[in-house]
Amino acid sequence: MTLQERSVQDYLDRLTQKQKIPGIQYLVLDQQDIRFEYYGGQRNIGAHLPVTPVTTFMASSSSKPLTATAILQLVEQGKVELDATLSSYYPDHPYGDQVTLRHLLNQTSGIPNPLPLKWIHSAETHPSFDQAAALKTVLNKHSKLAFIPGDKYAYSNISYWLLGVVIEQVSGQSYCDYMRQYVFEPLGAGPEELNCLIPDLAHHAQGYQKKYSLLGLFLYLMMDKALLAETEAGRFRIRPVYMNGTAYGGLIGTARGFARFLQDQLQAKSILFNSDTKTLFYAHQQNNRGEAIETTLGWHRGHIANVPYYGKPGGGPGFRSNIRIYPDQALATVWFINETGVSEDAINTFTDRLDRQFLGV
Repeated sequence: MTLQERSVQDYLDRLTQKQKIPGIQYLVLDQQDIRFEYYGGQRNIGAHLPVTPVTTFMASSSSKPLTATAILQLVEQGKVELDATLSSYYPDHPYGDQVTLRHLLNQTSGIPNPLPLKWIHSAETHPSFDQAAALKTVLNKHSKLAFIPGDKYAYSNISYWLLGVVIEQVSGQSYCDYMRQYVFEPLGAGPEELNCLIPDLAHHAQGYQKKYSLLGLFLYLMMDKALLAETEAGRFRIRPVYMNGTAYGGLIGTARGFARFLQDQLQAKSILFNSDTKTLFYAHQQNNRGEAIETTLGWHRGHIANVPYYGKPGGGPGFRSNIRIYPDQALATVWFINETGVSEDAINTFTDRLDRQFLGV
């Protein structure tokens, strides 16, 4: 183990052993191998069950680049057009005929982004959950655009929820069936690694939130109390839940499962789409005035020192995550944590601290 690897392992050990974070998976990979991996802490505090390589986590918004991948596959197949309107594929929405698929992908749609804390339901009720009705309710409640589509960047979970509907309308399959057939299986990821469902509750991480904190109080006031279980080690335990819209943040998986996706993206030739589509996936986007914005068609852009990356943080009920690709270094990283955190800046700062040890900056 190198000095840098030892430093990261010691740091993560301190976080988990002092219960600052319940459990962590963290991987660093190149085009061929996993360069470093860490599994520490507990997936279930009350039962004293450890995080292992097969522990699954909710990916939250780190799901979005995979949803974007599916849309770009359909673009490559000639089944959808980036600059065609959303109404061309799904007319049952309130946003008029100005919003295009490109706007949805690069987060310039102007569609609102209300707090999605109530957009969850229990795993027990999932078999009878009506996702189409849930989306309709959200669209009716948030029916006005905040600005002219393409005018500026402004994040929206509803945009990616709608992209999931486009996938279903065009493919004739459910979002989850499409993702299994055309994304997960080509990557060699089994259902225990990448999924829309919790494959095994015994190996799924319990989600937590610190009880005595501003965020803990906020979640307690906002969330359905039926989704909160007993307190463990000063934390609310959140019962197993699903996002109401899988496409914007509902994928379930392990760090190794998401590493399969990242490793494919590090290759000169992806198995998910051709080289032109891959170039399109990472193309820097612009607003209506031709000014650069911080996204591609699925990724957020950033840098550590002078090292650029494409990434997507995620934060939801009981979980945090981040996935990143550093093309100049031919490296990628992924991590999951089973504790709530919704600040993108905080998630990126944590990632920066870990990743810089492997980037030589």
